[in-house]
Amino acid sequence: MQHRAIYLITAIWMATASSQAGGPIHLKTRNLTANSYPAAEALQVPGQGPGHLLVQFSGGPSADDLRELERRGARVVGSAPDGGITISTDQPISLAGLAVEWSGPLLAQDKISPLLSQGGANGGPAAVVIEFHADVHMRRALQLLRSANVQILRHPDLLPNHMLVTATLLVLTQIAGFDEVAYIFPASNDLVQGNHVMACAGAEMTAGPVGQYVLVGNGWGGAGAGVVQLAYVFTQLSAKLPVAAAQSEIVRAFQEWAKYANVQFVPGTGATGNQTVSILFAQGLHGDNYPFEPGSPVLAHTFFPSPTDPEPLAGDMHLNEDQDWHIGTDIDLYTVALHEAGHALGLGHTDDPSTIMYPYYRFGAGLSSGDIAGVQALYGSPDTSTPPVTPPVTPPPSLPAPTPLSLAITNPVGTSVTTTASSISLSGTASGGTGTLQVVWSNNQGGSGPAAGSANWSVASVPLAMGANTIIVLATDGAGNSASASITVTQQAATTPPVTTPPVTTPPVTTPPVTTP
Repeated sequence: MQHRAIYLITAIWMATASSQAGGPIHLKTRNLTANSYPAAEALQVPGQGPGHLLVQFSGGPSADDLRELERRGARVVGSAPDGGITISTDQPISLAGLAVEWSGPLLAQDKISPLLSQGGANGGPAAVVIEFHADVHMRRALQLLRSANVQILRHPDLLPNHMLVTATLLVLTQIAGFDEVAYIFPASNDLVQGNHVMACAGAEMTAGPVGQYVLVGNGWGGAGAGVVQLAYVFTQLSAKLPVAAAQSEIVRAFQEWAKYANVQFVPGTGATGNQTVSILFAQGLHGDNYPFEPGSPVLAHTFFPSPTDPEPLAGDMHLNEDQDWHIGTDIDLYTVALHEAGHALGLGHTDDPSTIMYPYYRFGAGLSSGDIAGVQALYGSPDTSTPPVTPPVTPPPSLPAPTPLSLAITNPVGTSVTTTASSISLSGTASGGTGTLQVVWSNNQGGSGPAAGSANWSVASVPLAMGANTIIVLATDGAGNSASASITVTQQAATTPPVTTPPVTTPPVTTPPVTTP
């Protein structure tokens, strides 16, 4: 089941023994350097699908490097700070003559969020988002997931290269071995429940988009550099919103971040100035490598600070004018600007659904403790210089540890039932955990949805396919913990009892006795 694209790579080591590698590429699972790949590999490209490779250039790839890679048959499908790009190739290529520090594939353990691996290999199914590399066709993605026999959930707001599934960590580890898979991270309750969310495809770098597997954290000057001042300029605002109201909402989003970090946002004088965030509502081609395609679900994209992205593009925030922008509802400008401002400050996407920097966020979401910790790691806290003096506080009595989350199917009884009906109803109980419980069901033969209720939940009708249907019911609490139970329902064809014809009996013929006179 596990497929790994491997490569025929020549001249992986382009640096001499005396040269210094650029900084490591920070994945969410480990830091990658030349020492991560101690030997060149001479291996074979698989027969189907492209192969993906992470390559680090000395000082970052130049435009000439990118053109040369394209000439040799490689496609750039992603970027990472400190000179990294992810390339895709259908055939063996050579990296000879390019300023490459090192190269190597992402390993399976690099593709699973640490938030998932903390649960252990023996846990029940978890709801996750599987990110495929941008050049992988969704037909291929579905083929791979079906071969792994996972439960696929549907959501209308998913990004084009994302799939929502439930699976155990053991199965997810096998899926991470597929070359086409880029990363696997926890799904939010909003995704599982089918609630409307706003999606961000990720911050942009000039060479390509940044994958979810990259840990980003390069700010404008960094912690310890004092208060960082950023200018903002409204280059083009939306024709769908009042100008003053739109400006106020965006500035309000900037100031929300400034409450918690040594950053000041001030009006600028020109869109091309250094350390300036240019706010541009645009359609189609608008001066960068990321046009807003007609009908695209993309709301916005934002570039990272310099030097991760070059000036004057660094920090610029581009919003898709084709979207239906609002203030205080639906596609809310403040909520989108709050998320995009995090990218302009140097933050990437988190795997934690409780943060505004999670790639799927909802209307009205604000900064969480995780968002604040991230921005303070880059710029420090505005309160560190003169911490307030507070009187001692008597700690509250310790609360009992939360009860472990559990779920049971109480009707039908048992783990396997047989029926001739085309659907079946389920009910059961869920208890323990932290916060609000959400319960969903999925059928391996197709179909999924939310259950009614939580502690005492029910599903009025689960459609059945002929044969065995494995139905998984999954409960998730407010802390992201999950518990599940399953039942196998076998639908059989209704049988008609045979028609029996009663035997025909012939009455005996009796002959009257003959009497002699």
